Amino acid sequence: HLSVSNVSRASGSRATATLSYISGRRVHDERRGETYDYGRKERVLRVGTLLPEGAPAEFADPAVLFNAVELHETGRTARPAKKIVVALPREFTPRQRVQALEEYIRENLNADGYAATYAIHEDREGNNPHAHILVANRQIDPATGGWARLKQRMEYVLDERGERVPLIDPETGRQKTDKRGRRQWKRTSVSLNPLDRKAKLKALRESWAKTCNARLDETARIDHRSLEDQGSDLEPTIHEGYAARAIERAGGVSERCEANREIRRSNGLLTAIRTELGRIFDRLGELFAAKIRQLRQRPSGAPQAPSSPEPAERPQERPQARETPPQAPQEPPKPIRTKKALTDRFKTRLDERLAENERKQAEKQAEPDMEETWDLSDPADPLNIGMGWGTGGHGLGL
Repeated sequence: HLSVSNVSRASGSRATATLSYISGRRVHDERRGETYDYGRKERVLRVGTLLPEGAPAEFADPAVLFNAVELHETGRTARPAKKIVVALPREFTPRQRVQALEEYIRENLNADGYAATYAIHEDREGNNPHAHILVANRQIDPATGGWARLKQRMEYVLDERGERVPLIDPETGRQKTDKRGRRQWKRTSVSLNPLDRKAKLKALRESWAKTCNARLDETARIDHRSLEDQGSDLEPTIHEGYAARAIERAGGVSERCEANREIRRSNGLLTAIRTELGRIFDRLGELFAAKIRQLRQRPSGAPQAPSSPEPAERPQERPQARETPPQAPQEPPKPIRTKKALTDRFKTRLDERLAENERKQAEKQAEPDMEETWDLSDPADPLNIGMGWGTGGHGLGL
């Protein structure tokens, strides 16, 4: 899990209040003259601040850092900070948690000029390890140590079809034009702050997955992609949140937690069905491969089916079959137990059937019909062998 949200003054949130919430410390807001204390010290395991190159040393105190950015941002709709929440793998040791977080912040935030404070949390039962990363939403200029100027550019406003939205004159109801008669389109100011770009947010998610996987065993891996992007049709769970889990701890049933339990049951059933089907198909493949190997291992002297149908011949052109002399009665064959015995029995019975068919064909005076099927099977034969030839092809079945 990795989510990014804005600390927006327009929505009533403040960087100093957010810092107090994630750190469990009292923080005084110098701009508003208010003090925040959310008293969550029992859940906060560690707090740390990492600065980019050229940042003032006093910014190592997170209260100084986020008061400074609050004082610098004067607009009523300013967004002085961003909050990143990441899930920490349960396989991590306390030391690995800190190492992974600090490496991630240095490579993805400090390297781009952003200062950040992180706080590692757990719930009261010691589960759900996660971290909050509070990032000043303005870069620090390494040359001056002050806040860098946010670059902006004007872009056209696009509708749901991706087309430009016309600028309408409220008096005439028509699209406005300039002095040269050129039509006017709606435009808006877009921040060039990297943290506001979609590509940067995707890169943050991918980098966190790589940072964690570098410390996880090969049997435990996380994937930053959604289930849809992974090509999976499993249903994703929803975010439960602290309030939902508090209801469950109190003995109640949270709708969000119950929904996730149902999703996990459905996904588990689907996975079990797929696993069982995979085993069945694997077994069928093994049996088929074994049968193919058995057929290929027949002795070289065994009769082979013709590779292609022979053209029709005149009766006088077909060589006359020799009549097979009658053989002395034999005792009934004993049950076949081995592969070699099965192969020998197959050869003997096949030779007998072929000789019998040749004798019958020699007795016929009419031209043979090549579409006729030669039945070489004997229901009483324990081999239950059947073979047929015709102009359409040939086949052998056991």
